[in-house]
Amino acid sequence: MRQSATLLIVGFALMVIFLIYLMQSMAIIHRVAVIDMVTGTAEVHGRDGSPPTAAQVGQLVHMGDELRTGPNSALELRWARMAGGMRVKLGPDTRFTLQKAIVNRSSGEEESRLKIEKGAIWVRLRKALQGKSKFEVETPTAVAAVRGTVFRVSVQADGTTDVSVWNGVVSLRPERGDEVKVDAGASAQYRRRDGAVLESALTPQDREQWEQETSIVGPFLVLEEPAEGMVFADPEASIAGRTEPDNKLLFDGAPVEVGREGEFSQPIALAPGDNIIEVKAVAPDGTETVITRSVTVRESE
Repeated sequence: MRQSATLLIVGFALMVIFLIYLMQSMAIIHRVAVIDMVTGTAEVHGRDGSPPTAAQVGQLVHMGDELRTGPNSALELRWARMAGGMRVKLGPDTRFTLQKAIVNRSSGEEESRLKIEKGAIWVRLRKALQGKSKFEVETPTAVAAVRGTVFRVSVQADGTTDVSVWNGVVSLRPERGDEVKVDAGASAQYRRRDGAVLESALTPQDREQWEQETSIVGPFLVLEEPAEGMVFADPEASIAGRTEPDNKLLFDGAPVEVGREGEFSQPIALAPGDNIIEVKAVAPDGTETVITRSVTVRESE
């Protein structure tokens, strides 16, 4: 009798543990990334070992997938509704792996881990992480841990890791030596050959390069129509393109509807002669990206 009761208690306890584990598992969401832009050549190497495929806009990238860009090429990723619209841009000759991207629906805590074997990536993580949330970028020689920032990580052929920060703070943990905090407007370089960490302020050239990375520093915006210098036979035209789904979009100050995946298309009326079109994306944090185009409507004779 006593033995049966003990077995029942043990069985009940195991069942409770299993249910708790099952509930926790169901609460974990595995985030996937979406390719938003490809310039030049880029490949996706699946985690299952399948043959690589050419990267295409709209393609999903899952945990364990590796992305490779060719010379003079670039690729941009978006995580929808994660950390306020996280974006990653890969530079030329870059090998990048999405190792982990999960969120716990119960606690709201997030954990992301990216890996870069070589090349360079720019990261925008607008929303500061809360609680035990983690966001890390691993290189062959160091780990960059962040708490909500805009930063760049690059890896040279000899394993040297560079971290530069445009906004926020990054902690650089080299494979040898002490952790280094890199503030906004600064950079740090870890050299594997001697274990040295060199810290410096961003140069004017660095700042100029950052300002050119509009889709990372500011909200993502692509204006596919109309093209610069386009000539219309009549004043009826349209604007079309892509932005991030949670951005506010404006055409000449008036709101434009944005679709679930960030797409937009809207007819517009132009005046005869020369026109300047302005499309603006405003992120939830207030940062803006503006694209202007000069177009012409032929005047009737």
